[in-house]
Formats: sequence, structure tokens, C-alpha cells
Amino acid sequence: MDMDSTDRRTENLLAALVTALGDAQRAASEGASGQSGATPAALTYLLQEPGAGLDRIAGPLGLTQSAATRLVDRLERDGKARREPGANGRKVSIVLTPEGTREAEALLELRSGLMSDAMSVLRPHERTVLTGLLERMLAHLTTDADHGQRICRMCSLDDCPKRSCPVDIAAVARTKGPS
Repeated sequence: MDMDSTDRRTENLLAALVTALGDAQRAASEGASGQSGATPAALTYLLQEPGAGLDRIAGPLGLTQSAATRLVDRLERDGKARREPGANGRKVSIVLTPEGTREAEALLELRSGLMSDAMSVLRPHERTVLTGLLERMLAHLTTDADHGQRICRMCSLDDCPKRSCPVDIAAVARTKGPS
């Protein structure tokens, strides 16, 4: 095979892996939460960003302001989140209830299990190489802080703290511009 066909095959394999992992994560998250759409991502995002306002929830979840409001209404009705007065007294903060926190943590554990299973076929040195490649690819794909929030909306900050997150580092660098 020539280099172009090898590259195209690698791209196709990566796309298939992304699709398979995305489908598995979506099915597992929706099955565990009993909710579809943005609800699982909203729970994990609010675990990362407690007290986020509606304006900070809509973007990372890819929702309009009105859709974010309906989502928070549903989370509140289901006993998973509640609205509280914001710091400035004008805006509203959204916080998870203990039930919502447990569900968000369970979703992150579920995601971790799916990824661990997918990576179980790799040797330790292959995992190290993969980590470096993923860091470079994620940094390259990150366009700005809002996009970074969208990429990491279901991440575990315990496993990838902001100070070492390639997405966050790239977003900060792009915000600062060329030096």
C-alpha cells in the first residue's frame, strides 16, 4: 500500500473506533440514566462546574438557551439538580443534588470502564505512546475555551486535571494568541 492509502486506512480505522466508542458510551449513559440526549452530559458537566449558570451550560452541551432551560427544568423536576441564587444575585446557579451527584459519578465510572475495556488490548508502552498521540491530537483540534468545554464535557477532572489537560492548555494558548 502506498502512503496515501495507508493514511486513508488509518483515518478510517480511527473514525470507526471513535464511532464505536461514542455509540457504546451513549448507549451505556442513556441506559444507566434512563435519559437520552444531553442529560448525561449535563450531569457530568455540572459535577465539573458546580454552580454554573444557564449561559455556561448551553455552550458545552451544544444547546440553545431555551433548550438548556428545559433541560435544567427536567433535571430539577427529576430531583437531580436545583437552582440557587448566583453570586451576583441576578443570575441563577445550577447545582446537583446528592442524587444528581451520584448519577454523574456513576456515569463517569461507566465511561471509565468502557475506555478501560477498549484499551485492555494495549501493552503499557503502547498506552504511553497512545497518551502522547491523543494529547497532540486533542490540542490540535481545540479551537478556543468554549470548544474546549464542549470537548471535555464528560471528562473526569480527577483523571485529567486542568493544569495537565491538553485541551485546556491549548484553549488558554489560543486565547492568549501568538506571543
